[in-house]
Amino acid sequence: MDISIKEMAQKLKEYDNYCVVYHIRPDGDCVCSAFALALALQSIGKKCTVKGQDDTPRIHRYMTDKIRLDEVNYPVYIAIDSASRQRVGTYSDKNFTFCIDHHHNTFDEVDYRYVETDCGACSEIIYKIIKEMGVTVTKEIASLLYTAIVTDTLCFRTTDTRAQTFEIAADLAKAGADIYHISRINTFVKTAGRMKIENILRESFHFTCDDKVVTGVIMLKDLETAGVLDSDIEGINSLVEQIEGVCIGITIRELPDGRMRCSMRSSGDYSVDEICRIHGGGGHFHAACCELDMSASEARAVIEKTCRDYLERKMSEQEVLNG
Repeated sequence: MDISIKEMAQKLKEYDNYCVVYHIRPDGDCVCSAFALALALQSIGKKCTVKGQDDTPRIHRYMTDKIRLDEVNYPVYIAIDSASRQRVGTYSDKNFTFCIDHHHNTFDEVDYRYVETDCGACSEIIYKIIKEMGVTVTKEIASLLYTAIVTDTLCFRTTDTRAQTFEIAADLAKAGADIYHISRINTFVKTAGRMKIENILRESFHFTCDDKVVTGVIMLKDLETAGVLDSDIEGINSLVEQIEGVCIGITIRELPDGRMRCSMRSSGDYSVDEICRIHGGGGHFHAACCELDMSASEARAVIEKTCRDYLERKMSEQEVLNG
């Protein structure tokens, strides 16, 4: 059932043992939100651990490795930043009591759910819950939550960035978040491997629909060539947004099981959430994804056709409106 943020804060005080679960192929928002909530729960005497199908990305481990988690038996499960049960991967068979998210959420069979769609980052919700619980936001918690905001909003550049995002970021800075270091390592400094994989992605770009749509491809062998892990390329999907005139940009990434993950970004009035839902995915209006069980070349052809059909429909609708 959907509950208010005040009710969520109160319900979290009712149990003693927790396991906070972040989504597959984790990013800074889900990981840092999960660890921040864990610290908050521990501060009020709860036992808590953090789990996920995939390891925490290396860029965030200088913070998360220092956190002492508890050994928890028979925990109450909390899903963080996960729009559906499939997003928690190998933990999908667990009985989740709580779900906290900022996507259009379809997480089923959960007792208590709080969703605030299209806010800048899930960490904004976690911050408000922590404050509602009466927990002091320490420097450690503040740094985690600030990292989550910076990574999910691309340093305050996404369309989901709201006044609330800046207000919470300011509060976190006042609480001691290392805003210079966090912003620098997450948005400016790049490893040689990261630069190599970005070049590989750029070289794969294919333009269609009068250059309004661009697709790029990253295969597993490309990661090996660049000497990086999948978890090292957080935010790489934003490269397709940097090309002037492109309305829809898609990064197609090969998954270990052979499927293709299509991460989409858009500008203006183009909803990639709507496009991705056609293929069983979803997300935000301007940022969404879907997964296709086919080769990279087939996925590119399918996605480009879907985008072409979508743009043609949008143009027809606009013509009708214009008379």
